[in-house]
Amino acid sequence: MKITVSVFNMYNSRYLVLDDEKNEATFNGQKVNIDIKPFASRLLAIVSSWDERMVNEMVLDGESYFVKIEKDGKVYTYEGRNKFPVNYRDFVGLLRENKLW
Repeated sequence: MKITVSVFNMYNSRYLVLDDEKNEATFNGQKVNIDIKPFASRLLAIVSSWDERMVNEMVLDGESYFVKIEKDGKVYTYEGRNKFPVNYRDFVGLLRENKLW
């Protein structure tokens, strides 16, 4: 499984890639030490209820997110701009716990 997470706002951007086959994680291009399986499991649980696309067209700046999951030959994507799923704070919390926010 390979997971790509991108979060952008006016102040910074975050880009995380997890590859469980290589047992490797990079954050903004630098290798990081993350226990990949538990992290991926929690991330999958969080995004499983998300709509594929959530956009607030009325706001031009702010925050955007993109999550791409490649698993079992299928690709799942979730993206949003200035409109967030109910459990978005859980997503941010997971990133913070792993010093990725």
